[in-house]
This record gives sequence, structure tokens and C-alpha cells, in this order.
Amino acid sequence: MRKAMDVVGLPVFSLETGEEIGVIRDILVDSETWLVLGVLLSEQGWFQSGTYIPYDRIHAVGESCLTVSGEDAITSLEQLAAPEPAGIVTGKGKLKGKSVISVSGDLLGRLEDVYFSADWEKIVGYELSNGWLADVTEGRKRLSVPPSVIIGEENLIVPD
Repeated sequence: MRKAMDVVGLPVFSLETGEEIGVIRDILVDSETWLVLGVLLSEQGWFQSGTYIPYDRIHAVGESCLTVSGEDAITSLEQLAAPEPAGIVTGKGKLKGKSVISVSGDLLGRLEDVYFSADWEKIVGYELSNGWLADVTEGRKRLSVPPSVIIGEENLIVPD
């Protein structure tokens, strides 16, 4: 399984020209199904719509770069079908840093990273931290993605 933070920051290369056409800033997912919608290249700003590469236009995700067929894979964020995608590290609905709380009220940890299926199609797990000292002495916890998750501004609420 690969983690999101292994991919954020990787260059994107065009197989058509061999040129670098961008750098991955984030991974966008559907906040209900956890399916990957694509990778973010630039965020929306006052004078730009932002760009991303849709999941179906990604050729491969390697250890040192992501490849696409050509520059035509870069798409405006305005064309994104999902109403409000979640980003791992950017945007209003970013996941990294949110507290993960069980329905019964237990704090499970703070979300530090997510795991993807082998084909990069879907988020399948969370990596949780209970602070630097706990990470060093006990290691980080892994939690499989439950069937239902409530996403708040600062918390993820998961079933017991």
C-alpha cells in the first residue's frame, strides 16, 4: 500500500514530450466514497481556476514521478464533477491534521496520512498519530476506512 505523503510533491511527466508538466500538490477524493478523483496541480485562486489531472487520465504512479499521456490531461478544477472533494493536505475539507474520534467518544488519534489501494483507486486506511513521543515509542496506528465516516471541520467521526 502506498501513502498520500509519498506522492505529494512528486513531479508529473508527459509521456508524449518527456517534459515535466507539474508537481503534485494534493490528492483529491470523493468525501463520501473515498474514491480518488485525481491529483491537484494548482489550487484555485482569485484569478485562476486551479488545475488537476483526473484519475482516469493518470498513466502510472511510480516511486519518483507520476506519468500522463500528454499535457492535455491537465484539466480545470471547474470541470470537476464532485461538488466538494476532500484533499489530503489542502482545501477547506483537508483530512491531514483532523482528529479521529469514535462514535462512543474515544479520541483515536490525529490523521497524519492515508493509505491507497494498489491501483490508487480508493483510500483504504488511515495513519493516526498520538503525538511525537507516542510515534517514537509506540509507532503510529493504522485504521481501516470504516463503511461510514462523518467529516467535520476539525474531526472525523468513525463507528466503534
